[in-house]
Amino acid sequence: MDLAVADPEHVLIAGDTAYWRDEPLHPARDIVVYDARTEPVHEAALWWGISLARCLQSLGFWLAIPLDRAVVTNDKFATARELAGSPVPIIPSVRVNAGRDLDRLDYQRLVPDTWFPVFVKPVSWGRGLGCVRCPDRATLDAVLGLASGSAASMLVQPSVGTVTADLRVVAVEGEIVAAYDRIPGGDSHVANVSRGGRVRVRDLVEQPVRDLVGLVHRRFDLPYVCVDLLRTASGELWFSELEADGAVTGLFADPEAVKRLVGGRFRAYAARHDRHLSQGAVS
Repeated sequence: MDLAVADPEHVLIAGDTAYWRDEPLHPARDIVVYDARTEPVHEAALWWGISLARCLQSLGFWLAIPLDRAVVTNDKFATARELAGSPVPIIPSVRVNAGRDLDRLDYQRLVPDTWFPVFVKPVSWGRGLGCVRCPDRATLDAVLGLASGSAASMLVQPSVGTVTADLRVVAVEGEIVAAYDRIPGGDSHVANVSRGGRVRVRDLVEQPVRDLVGLVHRRFDLPYVCVDLLRTASGELWFSELEADGAVTGLFADPEAVKRLVGGRFRAYAARHDRHLSQGAVS
């Protein structure tokens, strides 16, 4: 299997044939792995990607991440709603679309006094960007006011206490293949590896987490997914988000782990692609 990154701008479609770098693509050979990303710099590429993926699907191409799943898992609030009844607690949230009319929204009345200090984060950005701890309502107003400059959708959540680790559980076809803690660096309140966090591989995965992975597989039916949870200083676990295209770069120092995780991911894609073909989806 060869892997390549294809810019949507470089794909042309004429009739029933798609071309990339002037080479015809074939539904029986090529797998499309597309996940929605909605950081501000991705606005144009977002629509290009979604619309192109849908056009390719109409030509018979198999999408490793179905578009409806990509849209839901891109939004932390929507994901949490899909996981109602989760065996791992879900943090309560108020969702705010921060745009030019933000000052007309009485969002403060929806945020109880008991939630403060609150934690504010974009519903869809990655790498811990845009996450801010707000000690009071004035700071909350200021942070959402800044967010309105990029028309970001934001979550306001009660603080769950000091987060000592961001646990990532990697699952292939519903089976856990790896779990590791991302430990915040210094005084950071996010643990992403790209923000200075370090990785500690876990041998033990608690039963509620295993039950949650099973629930994710039943609700989303993704061949590959990363389930992220927050672990507090008191030992509590809280569900954070799903990543349908989750990175495992923190494990790249271990070639065997990469072979097991990344290899397992794309073998699962290949097996589902074979089933897609066997069902007569492509002539």
